[in-house]
Amino acid sequence: MSRLSQIESFIKPCVDVISTFVHTQITVVDEELNRICGTNFYKEVPEKFRRKSSVFFQKVLISGYPKLVTQVREDPYCEECKSREICTIHAELGYPIDYQGEIIGVIGIAATETEEANYLIENQERLIEFMKYLGILIANQLESVEQTEKLEQQLSEVSQATARYHIMGSSPKMKEMIKMGYTVANSDSTVLLTGESGTGKEEFAKFLHANSKRNKGPMIAVNCGAIPDNLIESELFGYEGGSFTGAKKGGAIGKFELADKGTLFLDEVGELPLMAQTKLLRVLQERKIERIGGTKEIPVNIRIVAATNKNLREMVKNRAFREDLYYRLSVIPMEIPPLRERGEDIKELAYYFLRDYNKILHKNIHGFDRQAEEVLNTYEWPGNVRELKNVVEFLVNMVQGDLITVGDLPQYMVWAESITERKGKTLNQMLQNYEKSILESYIKDTKNREEKMEAAKKLGISQATLYRKLSQYDL
Repeated sequence: MSRLSQIESFIKPCVDVISTFVHTQITVVDEELNRICGTNFYKEVPEKFRRKSSVFFQKVLISGYPKLVTQVREDPYCEECKSREICTIHAELGYPIDYQGEIIGVIGIAATETEEANYLIENQERLIEFMKYLGILIANQLESVEQTEKLEQQLSEVSQATARYHIMGSSPKMKEMIKMGYTVANSDSTVLLTGESGTGKEEFAKFLHANSKRNKGPMIAVNCGAIPDNLIESELFGYEGGSFTGAKKGGAIGKFELADKGTLFLDEVGELPLMAQTKLLRVLQERKIERIGGTKEIPVNIRIVAATNKNLREMVKNRAFREDLYYRLSVIPMEIPPLRERGEDIKELAYYFLRDYNKILHKNIHGFDRQAEEVLNTYEWPGNVRELKNVVEFLVNMVQGDLITVGDLPQYMVWAESITERKGKTLNQMLQNYEKSILESYIKDTKNREEKMEAAKKLGISQATLYRKLSQYDL
């Protein structure tokens, strides 16, 4: 599709309006010489998959200058045209459409009668001005459309980039986090991600790396809490052969070297022993490492993103974490909020994970019923996003229907929601809530009056009482 065909619906009415003022026949062709639109004589050409235009327009495209021909059968501009001998055009004016320095089409004005030809010749300067402004109008509209498409593409890429790492949400706190993430992604300054377990610190680190200038390089993740104290230094900095009992013959490179020209993610950095903290501080200061048993300093070009769910400030006070290292790590501090403070995001994340696991597990579960959504929203989520993801995976595995109900949810979530609900409520309010939930469970699958009568019988109440209570609870 040519660029002009993208704005065909804009060009056509413009051409129609201008043709009523200039009393001639107008057409617009694209860079492939396909007609975009035309009036009167030009309308004889089919609007879809138009045939090629004349050689005259092709030469205007190539030259990039306006051109008027008054003797079509004799003018050199038309000598290569196959229709030259049978052409009914007396005079024709072509004007190139310039878009950002590139000729992308031609505006043509044709006269098929002697009177029209005389008018065209006498008023060619005025008509060229008309065509010039029409060309500017078309170019401006095309720029507007392309800018809009570019913006939509960028927004789509942003959405995909954030969703890929489960970094999404419409809550104010999460919007601010994402905005800050894009701001600092290209910096080489150290980032310290803090937040409760399960909030997505590693996912956010991946997001920062993916949107940085280092995204072509590696991202190496190290869980500092999962490596024994006696191995942490060799894991991070590597070692030379024979430097300790059990060392490989040729030695081994550490995570810092592996992450060269990329990002090193130090998860659970608060678990680092003090000796390793000292060496890490030196690397941050000098950007050089020294392997265990080695004497040579090796420069490393890395960006460090660290994460912890511990209170490092408190650890500094207790002398469990080096103060100077803390300040080196927290150049750009970012605290990821817990899920309970992102109420607006719970449903969005739940449905995102639902779509994900539907694909993985070949299911077709459409969503959650209202009561289930209420439980999801009121549950405290102590395990944060990780817990929500695991709950959805469990539900997609277990649910056989196409809708997740409150009865499908893990019992601990329902009990927790019930306790939360009961706090601060009177006995009468709690009884009403209980009655409402029972009524909902009995009528949710009823489709007609007879089925509702059957539900009333099972509940041991009259049909009138049932309808009154349904009205009372807006069911």
